[in-house]
Amino acid sequence: MAQRGALAEFVDDLQVAGRLTFTRDEAMVALGVSMSALKQAALRLAKRGRLVSPRRGFYVIVPLEHRDAGAPPLDTWLPAMLQFQGARELAREVVGNEVVVTVDRRLRALGVGGLRLRFSSSTTG
Repeated sequence: MAQRGALAEFVDDLQVAGRLTFTRDEAMVALGVSMSALKQAALRLAKRGRLVSPRRGFYVIVPLEHRDAGAPPLDTWLPAMLQFQGARELAREVVGNEVVVTVDRRLRALGVGGLRLRFSSSTTG
């Protein structure tokens, strides 16, 4: 079993390497922990503003300079989240604090930090 603080160290290492996203499965393998242990550790980091999870099983690291916003800029994590969900971005439009993202499959809306994302599916073809 991994030691307490192992997820925080894992997150720091990813950020140093230039990554701001990871999946539940890759963290479980890297840390050698169960899903429930990872979930508890992730909740602790989320309470400290270090992580957000816009989708179950997908985490976004929040660098210190973006803590007030609640998340890093959308371009740093949205492509990875869409790939995680098997979707492809076709277009994006910003309307106030809402971003409408046209994707090639149906996805539920979500909120991250002060930003609201709404997904519009394009089923042409």
